[in-house]
Amino acid sequence: MSLQAYDHHPATTLTDLRREFHRYPEPAWREYRTTCRVIEELQQLGIPVTYGPAIHCREAMYGLPEDDAANLRRARDEGCDGALLAELAGGYTGCVATIRGAHPGCTVAVRVDLDCNTIPESREVDRLPVQEGFLSCHDGFMHGCGHDGHAAIGLGLAARLWQRRTELHGQVKLIFQPAEEGLGGGASMVAAGVLEGVDILLGGHISMGLSPVGVIAAGTHGFLASTKMDVFIHGRGAHAGVCPEEGRNALAAAAAAVTNLLAISRTGRGASRINVGSLVSVAGRNVIPPEAKLSLETRGATDEINRYMEDAALRVCRTAAEMYGCTMDHRIMGRGDAAGSDAALVERVTESLRAVPGVTEVLPSFDFRASEDVTTMMRHVQSHGGQATELIFGADITAPHHSERFDFDEAVLPLAVDALTAVVCDLMK
Repeated sequence: MSLQAYDHHPATTLTDLRREFHRYPEPAWREYRTTCRVIEELQQLGIPVTYGPAIHCREAMYGLPEDDAANLRRARDEGCDGALLAELAGGYTGCVATIRGAHPGCTVAVRVDLDCNTIPESREVDRLPVQEGFLSCHDGFMHGCGHDGHAAIGLGLAARLWQRRTELHGQVKLIFQPAEEGLGGGASMVAAGVLEGVDILLGGHISMGLSPVGVIAAGTHGFLASTKMDVFIHGRGAHAGVCPEEGRNALAAAAAAVTNLLAISRTGRGASRINVGSLVSVAGRNVIPPEAKLSLETRGATDEINRYMEDAALRVCRTAAEMYGCTMDHRIMGRGDAAGSDAALVERVTESLRAVPGVTEVLPSFDFRASEDVTTMMRHVQSHGGQATELIFGADITAPHHSERFDFDEAVLPLAVDALTAVVCDLMK
């Protein structure tokens, strides 16, 4: 069977699955169609799958949209089963498949993510999604980070491991996680107990700048802890010509906050980041703006550094609001921990990868230099005596991650499935 073949449907390839997911991108907590398709494929394979409120903790579902009725309607219009959608409603997206081996042993979890980016996809004619007809059909959203490929890899791995379940000692949990981009899905699944009893956790990501196909990193370092938050400035509206002194300009306070947020003094203890992604305030040109909203994030090389940046950011926003006679409050939209791969597990993974046809080079570790929701799961497993690592699958990309022109070499898909199959089977001998 071709390496590209998807074991459940021999006529379907991993590329077909990836392109289907790419055509229908869905952002955090709204991955309804994506989740339905993953569940459908898993059930047709015969693999037990859990989904809905059973795999989430409502209190830890950071960044939930206020209303997802339109997203549910769209998923239904795009062919999803109404009864299944009803069980996912409220943002309970993602699922967990469990494959029990024929022999006793450890529990291995493999996590892949499902959500897309809030980016309008480039329609330039030189791009493969345009030429091959799998361009995003959801305006303002695209898979700009490879999660469409991750979902396809997860299904390919599920099919392979299901075929080989009689060889396995222990059980495998395949975690199809929502809401990675906002750093919310990992916390929710951990709080719901999805990772309880897991001895080994494997994550994986396409490229992140590592290339070409054939190069794989067995471990990852350099994850940045991060906090995502929305800050709300509350002022008072007034006529800008007749009585401006009666107003409290929330937009002016927010603008002052932005410039001072970007001027927060850095620490000598390690790398730190801050970014304001949006400032929104809607009022007429002759109205003192009564409300403003900032969407921002902080990052740090350690949890301590990120807390320093988070505390400083809140202090800046509070002071800017007071300076203009306004008030402020904030809402945490996501959190991610700093983490690193376990050296002993990286050694075992390295040995497995070296025996996989098509793998040309195995790196011991890759410097991630960003944040990833898998770290919350990694830290949980490690804190309970288990081991964890994140693999990076090399692939040429057409533009940086989170860019409107992003795409990747699809040859990475079957190789990633082969690599993860080899690693999991070796771990469960």
